[in-house]
Amino acid sequence: SKVPVTSDGRIQKAIRYIQQNTNQHLTVGDVADYVGFSKSYFSAYFKKMLGFSVSAFILRCKLEEGRELLQYTDKSISTISEFLCFSSQSHFHTAFKKQFEMTPSEYRKQQNF
Repeated sequence: SKVPVTSDGRIQKAIRYIQQNTNQHLTVGDVADYVGFSKSYFSAYFKKMLGFSVSAFILRCKLEEGRELLQYTDKSISTISEFLCFSSQSHFHTAFKKQFEMTPSEYRKQQNF
């Protein structure tokens, strides 16, 4: 996956933190606290620097991790959904389909060929 490129140290720190904590219930506030910004300032700053929101990036990282787990493990979709802290398997399914234009089970079947 493409990692956003920025020379800003605190944004890089935030990106690493998000990527390393995809299995946690992460909020924008959690990430802002980690890098030492207020939530509102950090949200605006992140979007200005990278062109997309913190929450969109958190979701993208979780979905990319989910895609790897579907490809390289035999964990069930519900287990993956729980591991990545989605509110429900249905939420994971919907978000995955929106991001990758196929369902988690379609993706897994495609990888097995």
